[in-house]
Amino acid sequence: MATHIPAIQVLSRINYEDQHIVSLPDAYPLPPLSSSSIRVKPTVISLTTNNFSYARFGHMLGWWDIHPLPPSIPKEFSNPEKFGRISCWGYGEVTESNVASIQTGTQVFGYLPIGDLPVDMQIDMNAKVAQQFFEVSKHRAHVLSIYNRYSISPPFKTDEERSQALEGQGLDSLFVLFATGYCMNRFLFPWNPAELATPSGNPGDSWNLQKGTLGSNAIVLVFSASGKTALSFAYNLKHGRPAGKMPRAIIGVGSEASKTFTEGTGLYDKILTYDTDSGDLTSELGLREDSKIVICDFGARGGSSERWAAKLLRTHKDVVQLGIGSEVVAITPEQATASFMVRHKAGGDAKPTINASAVKDQAMEIVGEQKYFDEFWKEYAVFKEQGGVKGLRLVWGHGMDDVGRGWEKLYKGEVGPDEGLVFMLGGKSS
Repeated sequence: MATHIPAIQVLSRINYEDQHIVSLPDAYPLPPLSSSSIRVKPTVISLTTNNFSYARFGHMLGWWDIHPLPPSIPKEFSNPEKFGRISCWGYGEVTESNVASIQTGTQVFGYLPIGDLPVDMQIDMNAKVAQQFFEVSKHRAHVLSIYNRYSISPPFKTDEERSQALEGQGLDSLFVLFATGYCMNRFLFPWNPAELATPSGNPGDSWNLQKGTLGSNAIVLVFSASGKTALSFAYNLKHGRPAGKMPRAIIGVGSEASKTFTEGTGLYDKILTYDTDSGDLTSELGLREDSKIVICDFGARGGSSERWAAKLLRTHKDVVQLGIGSEVVAITPEQATASFMVRHKAGGDAKPTINASAVKDQAMEIVGEQKYFDEFWKEYAVFKEQGGVKGLRLVWGHGMDDVGRGWEKLYKGEVGPDEGLVFMLGGKSS
């Protein structure tokens, strides 16, 4: 018999603020495991504003399809046109397996459902990279590759070993998009011309070496500078480039509320607020006549990055824009579709938008899959060893009720820039 009643997060598909933590008293016993499959119970997960993007654009990019509503869902939440599940990044533990190379207790890292109900995964081991597999279920075949790639590590031998790994698992879950910052720094702004990738993954897009070259005349502006992906990019810009290939300055742009934290990270040469463009930007940014200005927009408020770009283009010719994230606001699917089309088409050559999965796929094609991961993990290990970002602390919750409260705090804007929300999901099942 089950000793724990599992619960999952269920969202309205038209408003991610309409959240329900739903108990599933009829979930057990689970059905027999299919062939070439493992059963994984989420154990450590994180929540960031990226989860809201999965909800806003999930109807376009397949994110609602990855983890469907389970058969045991109560009737009031069972309509998949009204309700659905959005996923998160984190760790799970294998509770059952009929894959010879994966034993019970194996730790799985990747894109997991928000809940403590185990999920069945049909898998193929990655023949090119050790300790990785791909989720190959038909209902997930249409999603970007980054969401179907998982890493594994051996089972914990003792409870003490598990406890000692917890902080690291939390940091991994929170900073999964360190890889986006790493790939941007190395492959979109390469110091080796042979490693140039394009933001969209399409060789015909407007990105080229001229745009991607960072030299001593380059000023990089990072909008929404306190966000986790922006901090990852700033870290890689500051610590991950060869001597002589550094920009002249890395300047963070954000809200007044996040300014003190962002300054304290030590990752930026200067911090400005969104309204700084009401004054003299040439003076504030220390621009010269030959300055190259690179604007990286990780989700600026109120169209501020476009506003700054328009003003800077009146005084400087070499202004490069790149879109990574979007402003965090609750919008309908129709509004999200319109926003997506504007960003990806109307912005066009002027402000290409990154497809993080496509950039990572190109990076692996350029250097080879195993070499990519060997070099990436080496860089990430240094970041992790020093505790990640200075001033950022992990805020732990326990169980699905805390997940629900964390989600609410996030969409209400009540999570500080110095806080990273991570959760332990307990409970045993049989």
